[in-house]
Amino acid sequence: MTEIPEHLLKRSKSAKSGKTGGDAEAAPAAASAAVTPAAAAAPAGQPAALAKAAAAIGPDKAPPPAKPVPAYIAAAERRKKMPIWAMGLVAALPIWACIYAGTMQEREVEDLLFIDAALVYGETGGCSGCHGAGGGGGSGYAFADGEIIRTFPEPIDQMVHIARGSAAIEGQQYGDPEREGGAHIAGARGVMPPFAASLTLEQLELVVFHERVVLGGESTESESFALWEELLREKIESGAATAIDDDVLAFLLACANPEYTPGATGDAEEPEKCPGPPAVEDEEAALGG
Repeated sequence: MTEIPEHLLKRSKSAKSGKTGGDAEAAPAAASAAVTPAAAAAPAGQPAALAKAAAAIGPDKAPPPAKPVPAYIAAAERRKKMPIWAMGLVAALPIWACIYAGTMQEREVEDLLFIDAALVYGETGGCSGCHGAGGGGGSGYAFADGEIIRTFPEPIDQMVHIARGSAAIEGQQYGDPEREGGAHIAGARGVMPPFAASLTLEQLELVVFHERVVLGGESTESESFALWEELLREKIESGAATAIDDDVLAFLLACANPEYTPGATGDAEEPEKCPGPPAVEDEEAALGG
């Protein structure tokens, strides 16, 4: 076997080594050249992984274009939205509604005059049993909607009728003879008992006040009615309790109007002391008496 000289062997190894190194350096360059066009085609800032995926898919496999937005969705997106500050107003609406509803409720009457008058009408006198708790009537005549004022234009005549009852004048006409709907005849709706024995004079005034003002709706804005309210409050505070005997009943008949009350005279010697709304010109005497 022929022996190869050593310098030839070195030259051969050197040649092989140079060829291998050149190929290794060329491979990364080729790979870089292959990726660079795809990467350049990708949008700026797109990750390398997405760029490689886009290059792998190719132009034939690109995603389909986005579907057009329906008209009703586009209109909703263009519509003006409620401003944030208005949300507070919407939230406050229920609170405002409750406050407004509260103002529409009838004010509760806590006046002692009205309380005592209602008690005498409903419990002490028992008037509600025949005339109704609200004055709507029953076996007795109605008081509501001004009925009691049409029957008795003045409170004093109503007091006399309650004190002596209807049996004392059975069959006779009482109250306003020209009353709308016809005059009342004692006993036509049954017999009303006399209340002179069960009520004091002060209670008699209270029940008449309740029937006329609360149930009948009579106005209390006049100066005469204001004086009457003041006198009634003074009587409640003083605890006065005047029994209705024959003398007191005779005094009431002297105060009443003969046109409205059978047996009345209307000739009271001291009219300023008659129960009911005092005359305005007798204001000082009424308040002092």
